[in-house]
Amino acid sequence: MTLCRRRFITTLATTAAALGLAAPAPAQPAFASKPLTLIVNGGPGSLPDSFARPLADKLRAALGQPVVVDNRPGAGGMVALQTLRQSPPDGHTLALITNAHAVWNPYVFPKLSYDPQADLQPVSPIAIIPMALAVNAALPVRSVDELVQLAKRQPGQLNYASSSAGSPPHVLFELFKSQSGTDIVHVPFKTGTDALTSVVGGDTQIYLAGTSLVEPMVRDGRLRVLAVSPPVQNPVFAGAPTLEAAGFKGFESAVWLGVVTSPGVPPAVVERLNREIGAALNDEGLAQAFAAHGSLPWHASPAAFGRRIADDRALWTPILQALGLTAQ
Repeated sequence: MTLCRRRFITTLATTAAALGLAAPAPAQPAFASKPLTLIVNGGPGSLPDSFARPLADKLRAALGQPVVVDNRPGAGGMVALQTLRQSPPDGHTLALITNAHAVWNPYVFPKLSYDPQADLQPVSPIAIIPMALAVNAALPVRSVDELVQLAKRQPGQLNYASSSAGSPPHVLFELFKSQSGTDIVHVPFKTGTDALTSVVGGDTQIYLAGTSLVEPMVRDGRLRVLAVSPPVQNPVFAGAPTLEAAGFKGFESAVWLGVVTSPGVPPAVVERLNREIGAALNDEGLAQAFAAHGSLPWHASPAAFGRRIADDRALWTPILQALGLTAQ
């Protein structure tokens, strides 16, 4: 090669680099390019599972890929979220969370296997979950006041169930105990269905749980609802006062469900998932399924969802510090 030709090639390469004409980076694979996984901290038939499965069906149709619901209950969500934490940051692995996982767990578990602020990339909220304060039908109380008075007459004798330490039923009932000045013993279970079975069977007496979970047992008379929060349109809960009306604060819109993914997922993928979840929540069939148990569909941008999580941290930090909860 002549000296002149070598100089020409060198000059051409230098000019191309300066103009940004270097060889392009490999293209990212289109989303979705493989099956998706939706991790759920709850067993089959649990409250979060009842939301995950219809949502997975809608995403399957929208994305053209199977969406597998992966039930991983236990340890306050740490089993589920550790699985998410170990997944590739490509948006094909999602997790359904409550505010317990994103906000409350650091104040309940001394050592978490995930960092709520660093390991959870907000995608979209999906619902506000109404809660029902329910008791075994054999318990001789028909109002919140009667429950409080019975508990005060029998300190340490009544038990309440929860779906695990740190779960919404646990944290919210401890808030109820603090405000009512009662001594009621916490009995944690691995899943919400296990907790429900214990209350229906009389092994425990009280459960503060999502309306969708307790509705069948309220309808057939095995459980009695003393209060709800927020108000619920479902006729099964007609006539039940709100906890706020009964004199208890901090329960309205306190529990929500949302979808997160791994940090590092490309913003375009997060936005695509957010759009598809929003479309699913606007589907008439899914909206009717939510309305059947009083849940309120809630869609927002990833940024707005992140702001709600940050606001909840600011709101709940002093409350949780005052409660001094620990996992049992």
